[in-house]
Amino acid sequence: MISLDKLRKQSGLLIGGIGVAMGAFLLGDLMGSGTTLFNGSQGVLGEINNQVIDYGEFETEAQNIDRIFGGRQDRNGLRDNLWADKVNEVVMGEQYEGLGLLISPEELAQISFGYKSGEMSATAKQFFGVTGEDVEPAELAAVIQQLQENDPARWMYLENVIRKERLGQKYSTLVRQGLNASNLDADAFSDEQNRQVSGSYLFKAFDTDIEVSESEIATYYNSHKEDYPQDASRELTLAVFEISATPADKAAIKARLVDLVEDKEVYNKTTQSNETQEGFRSTSDAPSFVERYSDSSFDPSFYAKGQLSPSIESVLRSAKIGFVYGPYEEEGSYKVARLNARRSDSIQVAIIEIAIDASEETANEIYAQASELASASDSEALETLADEKNVALTNAIVQDQDRSVSGLGDDARNIVFWAYNDDTSLNAVKLEDQNSRIVVAMLTNILEEGTQDIEEVRFQIEMALKREKSAEALVDTFNTYTESSATIEALALAMNLAPKQVSEVGFNTNAIPGGFEPNVVGAFCGTDEGQLSNPVVGNNGVYVVSVNDLKPSSATKNYTSLKQQLDPQLKSRANFEVYNALKELADIEDNRAKFY
Repeated sequence: MISLDKLRKQSGLLIGGIGVAMGAFLLGDLMGSGTTLFNGSQGVLGEINNQVIDYGEFETEAQNIDRIFGGRQDRNGLRDNLWADKVNEVVMGEQYEGLGLLISPEELAQISFGYKSGEMSATAKQFFGVTGEDVEPAELAAVIQQLQENDPARWMYLENVIRKERLGQKYSTLVRQGLNASNLDADAFSDEQNRQVSGSYLFKAFDTDIEVSESEIATYYNSHKEDYPQDASRELTLAVFEISATPADKAAIKARLVDLVEDKEVYNKTTQSNETQEGFRSTSDAPSFVERYSDSSFDPSFYAKGQLSPSIESVLRSAKIGFVYGPYEEEGSYKVARLNARRSDSIQVAIIEIAIDASEETANEIYAQASELASASDSEALETLADEKNVALTNAIVQDQDRSVSGLGDDARNIVFWAYNDDTSLNAVKLEDQNSRIVVAMLTNILEEGTQDIEEVRFQIEMALKREKSAEALVDTFNTYTESSATIEALALAMNLAPKQVSEVGFNTNAIPGGFEPNVVGAFCGTDEGQLSNPVVGNNGVYVVSVNDLKPSSATKNYTSLKQQLDPQLKSRANFEVYNALKELADIEDNRAKFY
């Protein structure tokens, strides 16, 4: 029997694994308060089937769930999950309401903590840490009461998770019960699996040199615009200035370290006299010396043989106390190391390190170059300035919810957000200081959602037209000769073509020796033995096929067994395809990119 103490401990854990248990019907693990670029302004985050998702309410819910998860979840991903959960609530909620699907209080209690039947939800078991052990309802009820009293928000969240999970299961069950293979399905499945056809075909390739006119291109474009959708996007021209140390900066850092090693005479303004300043080699207080001059603190550890960095292991292991080695470069810093103490076979090393960073002068110079580039008024001026300064420019296409930009990586949401701001016009420039680099971004093109311009898809249209016109001409040619040819051999002779053989193709085959040609395979399977097919337009040209050997399915058709094979395939689609179809039909307006 699982103990009450164990249940109490489990109920206090973060419920990070709940999302796995919920599958497709629950995406509610969300995040917290992140600061929006609208500084908390209220607005419409989106609409789902005319239901408004308010930004303020969305953020409040996000903050509450973030507290439940202890602030350990990725903010961007969790916001995405919360939005997905909102879409799921509306889209599936309409289905649940239409079907009258409900979860009664008694049923919720039953699946939450095994009340009456002991049928506890998998999510509840995961939350409370229950495995295969039995649980006393009274003990579990005590834990839940404690949770309700001490952390009601957590309990309400868990209840909501469990309710959604069960509603999704009920809906999926209803759909699955309506998906059953019939005898006709089983019969067709058996034939497709076992029927095999052999024969031959004639083939003429498309003529890609055929001429197409401007009017044909325009007509085709106007009647096929739906084939050339265009997502809203922004094109950026980018220049990246890495702020890194120059050879002069590196030399200066090494010189600073060298200057720290030996004693030196310095002038004391207070006493108005020269005095000796201890160096690293002679200091009697190496820890304080390190704290004063190093980017990192003194490490008092004693290291046995082989535990030090390979850069200094062999040098310092046999050295005398006070020996100083360096400067040497390691892990992005210049360092000097002093053998400070020895204990048996272990040694203590004092290390002064200074990061190899660009100097203030270098950083200012790079910033000045970037600023000059950012003064460009348009893309032509930007390219001219970049050529003069030998600065590389790159182009990137971004969409409104992108968080990464090609060439900049993941740290680029601010630039995408800027590019989609209503106040950002064409040729506007953003100069962004990202600590180790400066990015200059110019908005060079704005594409709204709609149809691609005809010039952008001209090549695809020309290829489609050539294929279409060539196919029509080849079909006419084949038809002319098939009128006087009863066999594939006669047709081949008349058209001066060589027949090609195929053997034992079936519905499960999508290719012939000439390549991927599902239409041709279908023609083989649908043509009677000894007959010529009509011309078939394939992927590479036009075909005529002839079947000379048809092996029908000889397997005994056990419809019960066949349906048992087909039923799981049909039912497995209920979990995802139904929701995806409903979501596709839903009217969803997503404005998140204006807030995050």
